[in-house]
Amino acid sequence: MLLPIFSEAEERGTTGNIPPPSKIDIKIDNPFNCGKIGTANNSCTLMDLITTILNKIVMPIAAVAVVMWIIWAGFTYLMAQGKPAEIEKAHSRLLWSLVGAGILLGAAGISGVLQSTIEALIAP
Repeated sequence: MLLPIFSEAEERGTTGNIPPPSKIDIKIDNPFNCGKIGTANNSCTLMDLITTILNKIVMPIAAVAVVMWIIWAGFTYLMAQGKPAEIEKAHSRLLWSLVGAGILLGAAGISGVLQSTIEALIAP
């Protein structure tokens, strides 16, 4: 007796014959927005997708990791208290964090060079 009221299965005064919508328009936005503005439907090429993933996902995560590693190396320096073995660990952590930062910058540069080279080869 109370079930239709609580489940709102049918409103009072209606017959239940509601026509279906004539057109369903569903739009799914591109989460990467990698298409170039002005192209047909802002289409996304493979190179655009790779560059977008590299710039919007990989680079920010890796940059945060490098900064955290440098902070950890600095904290290790502070906690070493003059102990040569601990200072050597801190040196190693700092060195490898800077190597990681160099690889990160190199990846961005190499990606840009490869993209421009491939676009130059494809262009008529």
